[in-house]
Amino acid sequence: MKRSMHALKKSGERFKVVTEYNVTYSSVALDDIEQAWDEIYSASMDYDTADKYIDELRVKINNISKHPRTGKRLTYEGIFTGIYYVTHKKYSAFYRIGSGRIEVGRVLYNRSDYLKLIIESMGE
Repeated sequence: MKRSMHALKKSGERFKVVTEYNVTYSSVALDDIEQAWDEIYSASMDYDTADKYIDELRVKINNISKHPRTGKRLTYEGIFTGIYYVTHKKYSAFYRIGSGRIEVGRVLYNRSDYLKLIIESMGE
């Protein structure tokens, strides 16, 4: 039997609404991932290592689909930019939360001047 939200609240039962966001990648982010794979392969000279690293990075990104605001908030001069990020080892994925979706805008090496790149490519 289907029960209304009001009935659940009134009865004191606890309920949990699970919303899963669809993760999408900009074309620039996909290019960034390819570049990351190339850099990892160049450093390791091992296809499996590069594949595993990128797979782990994608898992980390996909894990935010249930709780996107658990990523770190990107701020500029103390102001939240509306961009979040998650980090996996030496790379970070920068994303925005939209209506029912998460758009990954960039995936960058942590030691790059990522703030400038993010503001230029994802700024509105």
